[in-house]
Amino acid sequence: MFGDGVMTELTANIIDTSGYPRILSIILSIFIAIIPLTKVPLNARPIVSTLEVLCGLDAHPIAGSEPLTGLSSYTRGILKVSIRVLVIVIFVIIAIVFPAFDSIMAFMGSTLCFTICVILPLMFYLKIFGKEISVKEQVLDYFLIVVCSMLATVGTVWAFLPKRMIGAE
Repeated sequence: MFGDGVMTELTANIIDTSGYPRILSIILSIFIAIIPLTKVPLNARPIVSTLEVLCGLDAHPIAGSEPLTGLSSYTRGILKVSIRVLVIVIFVIIAIVFPAFDSIMAFMGSTLCFTICVILPLMFYLKIFGKEISVKEQVLDYFLIVVCSMLATVGTVWAFLPKRMIGAE
């Protein structure tokens, strides 16, 4: 399994290759099918938890929100299941609309990671400690925010450009 005959997914080679025992292909297919069933709910957990808190379904609602205190545990459970199913359905819709995994990863890396990991923390830091830090540090923080915003924008645009335009086919 090397050279031009290797498919983009290595597991497809094992399934199609006649030299492997048939049971190995069946087990591999089962394991490949199980991965999304276990991984998607784990990846969705932070989003689901946030939505439950925002909707007042969490045991510790956020300040200023109205907890749904008058609901029975059955109704609360139905609402929690509904939120979880809705989040998974949204994930499936996104997977159908954007079938290219590499584009999604590029989008997440460029836009979401830059925003969540660099831009927002710097902005929060400036908002909270803006009067206590030196002008030199403020200038550096603003510079990083501008540069990272530009990189996030460029990365987002490149993530959605057709592959033939950028020579990646």
